[in-house]
Parts: sequence; structure tokens; C-alpha cells
Amino acid sequence: MRPAVIPVLLPALLMLSACNAEAEPTLAPEPTPVEVAAAAEPTPIVVVPAPGRDATAATVLVSSLPLGTAGEYVNLTYGYRTSYPPDWFTGFGNRPILVSFSDLDPGTHNRDSMRADGCLVEISAANNVFGLSLVDVVAQMPRSFPNAEGFELGGTWAVRTPSLAPDGAGGERVQVAHGEMLFSLSLDYAAGAEERCGEAWDGILDSWTWIEPALSSYRNPERGFGLSYPSNWTTLSDDANGLMVTSVADSSDADPASLALEGMVVSTRFVPNEENLPLKAWLEAYADPSGITNDIPLSTLIGVRTLRDGTVAGTQEMSGTFQGPEGNIIVITCAYPSDRQWEFRSIANAVLYSFNY
Repeated sequence: MRPAVIPVLLPALLMLSACNAEAEPTLAPEPTPVEVAAAAEPTPIVVVPAPGRDATAATVLVSSLPLGTAGEYVNLTYGYRTSYPPDWFTGFGNRPILVSFSDLDPGTHNRDSMRADGCLVEISAANNVFGLSLVDVVAQMPRSFPNAEGFELGGTWAVRTPSLAPDGAGGERVQVAHGEMLFSLSLDYAAGAEERCGEAWDGILDSWTWIEPALSSYRNPERGFGLSYPSNWTTLSDDANGLMVTSVADSSDADPASLALEGMVVSTRFVPNEENLPLKAWLEAYADPSGITNDIPLSTLIGVRTLRDGTVAGTQEMSGTFQGPEGNIIVITCAYPSDRQWEFRSIANAVLYSFNY
């Protein structure tokens, strides 16, 4: 197996310039002469080769991607896809920010027991709030982590290093910057599981591809919000209060509610917040509290994501509720067939995380 990279600690990086400074000789006070020690030579720093180039992400139609296919993972929100063993488990974790894969069933194992008894791969994404390129951040890493190694992940330069435990357990860490995001990939495996876990890990890295989904941007000039959706979808309505689009091509004569049994329907709803309640208080007062899963962190605001059974039997709804700068509420609802939820959830996450003012 090839080595990988552990996460960079920013405080340590900020100290590197001080560590590299040449020490000034200390002079003894006059008149007693003293021998002045020679200034210490700085420790040589071996910089990981850093081409620093990002491959251009491949632009793809959402309908051409293997959404919901076992062994294929597609993250439309952050623009990457990869392959994993089709008999492994996924779907646990705060998608799309944290994605997890394991050879052990999450119904009977937690993350700690996955690490202790099998394999656990996690992929997380974070906003690059410092605006740093990974090349800039990790150029000095070998000083602290001499086994760090540069490689290309999907054509983008990345760093990796092993993480080994005394009992024979171990893992690898990878960090890569792409676009405006920093990605951290990790493998943890139990003692004796290095070969089978490492084979799956290598497959995930080798098949990694950056993608640029073909999306259309929508903006509501009356209410001041926007979002994105697959570019080849059909518009059902577009007015002052919002938008309704669907993945169903032949939808001209269909009831919008029933379309969620055939494909996905995205709709927006503007709700005046006359009491000017904070988002969480508004949800408690006026929304069904069931199904709230987690916050949706965006660059300028936070929404709340909800996952519940749809209003039409046999459908599921993933919704995002957001509060605008004037306190009003915008609800984005993505409805789709329950038996195709693994196909449409990735699209729903991409729609919700594209929301903006």
C-alpha cells in the first residue's frame, strides 16, 4: 500500500518561519571577553514536489452519472465521484459534507468498532476559509512529517502519509485542495485487515474524478434568492414567489404532486416572517419538527435540512428551510419516489447546498 497524509495543524505551520530563522549569536557584556558560539545552521527542509496544477473538472450531465448505483459514489454538491467495493456499506454520515464507507454494517457497528474490527473510509469537505492552496500549506510538511508524500488525486496535487498503531492497526490520510474547498480523506483499519482495506482504499483513490455537473442557475429578483438545478430539467412554473422544476421530461399535463412518483420535483416557497422570529424559533412555531436532520452550512447563512415521508404516498421529501437577511423564510422542497431515494438524494443535497442570497 502507498502512504497517505495526516491533517495539517495550522498552528504548527504558522511557527515554521520562526523555526527556520537563523539564531543570532549572543555577545557577552564588556569588558570580559567570551567565546561566541557559531550561529546554528537551520535544519534543511525537503519540500514535497508540488506541481500545484488542478485538472479541469469534467462537465457532465447529471442524468449520465451512476447515481444510486452500488459501488459508485457521486457527490454533486462538491463535484467528485469515486468507486468503492459494491458489497461495502455507505450512506451513513452527514452527507454531503461527511461521506463514509465500511465493510461492516452500520446497523450493528459504530465508527469505533469499524476501526477496531474492519475498515472505515471517511471523506470530508470544508470551506477553504484561508484561501490557501494546498501547495502553500504543506510545502513545509516534511519537517514535521518526513514520510509525507506528494501524489495526484484525480489530476490534482495532494499529500498523503501513513498512520500506524503499535498493535498492527493503521491507516492513511490524504489532504487535497480543489476549487474553494479543502478535502480530507482517511482510511482506518483493524490489525490484520491492512490488505483488504488497502485494496479498497487504493481503488477509491485511483478512481477519483473531479466533476462539474451541468446546472442551471435560478434567481428570484422579487425575493432575492437563488439556487441551481440540473440544466436539462423542465420548468413547471416560475413566478414572484418561486420556481418549480422536474426531472420528468413529459410533464406538461401531469399533476405536479403526482410527478414525484415518476421523478424528482423541486419547488420553492416564500413565507413572510411577520413576527421576525429566528429560524429555529420559526420552525418550532410553524413547521413539523419531525425529520429535521442537520444544519446546512453555507458561506453566508445556515439552513435546516429535513427528511421525511412525502405528502403523496410512496414519496420522500428532502427540504431546506432558510432565513433571508430581512427575516423572511424560504423553503426548498425536493420530492421524489421513496424507492429511488439513493438516486435522488445526491441531487437534492446539491440543490439545497446551492441556495444563496
